[in-house]
Amino acid sequence: GEMTVEKPKLVAAGAVLAVAVAVGAWALVTGGDEPEAGPPAADASPAPAATDPVGVLVAAATKVDQQSYRLTVGTGGAAGGDSTVLLWDPKARRGLETTSLKVPNGEVKIERLTTGPDVYVRVSAPDRRIPVWDGRTWWHVGAPKAPGAQPGLDNTRLAGTLTAPAQVRQTGVREYAGTLDLRESGAVLGSGVGKVLGERAGAVPFTAAVDEHGRLVRYRIELASEQSQTAQLDLTYSDFGLPVAADPPAADLVGEDPPANIPGA
Repeated sequence: GEMTVEKPKLVAAGAVLAVAVAVGAWALVTGGDEPEAGPPAADASPAPAATDPVGVLVAAATKVDQQSYRLTVGTGGAAGGDSTVLLWDPKARRGLETTSLKVPNGEVKIERLTTGPDVYVRVSAPDRRIPVWDGRTWWHVGAPKAPGAQPGLDNTRLAGTLTAPAQVRQTGVREYAGTLDLRESGAVLGSGVGKVLGERAGAVPFTAAVDEHGRLVRYRIELASEQSQTAQLDLTYSDFGLPVAADPPAADLVGEDPPANIPGA
């Protein structure tokens, strides 16, 4: 019947569209206003790398570990929700991560200071019902955990999850979308995120954007959608090369043997 005639036409149209998009993307990437000076022969080789979305994103993710940066992490949903800001120097492995959690009577603030081999955590609460959340004591939670031992999310390594894209397409100038295979990313994402992903971990939707230097600047992982609420990790990388001061706290502010209600203890 007519259906069998229609199908090849649709397939052909799809193929033409795919080629048109690829050519359009290629034109965007290669058609800069200021052509690079240099021998014409060299022009031919960089082009494929520049247009291969997987290659672009893998390179962008590895560049995150080359200099210090500010990472802002939101969890989607309404503005003014919980958020984390990380100032991180990947080479020195030092930095400060501050998480703000909305609670009925205000905000709980969790600060995590990593300085060389030591990690300290300070928690500030809007009331004094939990004395160890005094906003003053830096609890020494020991050395950074071995990979895999940390049950929580490791924001310093989140960009690394982008090196396992299952499918990627270019959606705009330096903008990409696709799916990730996060089945091997438990050590980075923590057990909580792993539970949310469940069976979907092999094909998790994401979007990403890189800057003109090929560095990752936006990265959003769509974790799940339940009851019309989409849970996501919304990452913004900025301020590359900023100075990161992360010195150990003054001795009189340090608490050893942190109690169990200190995150990371």
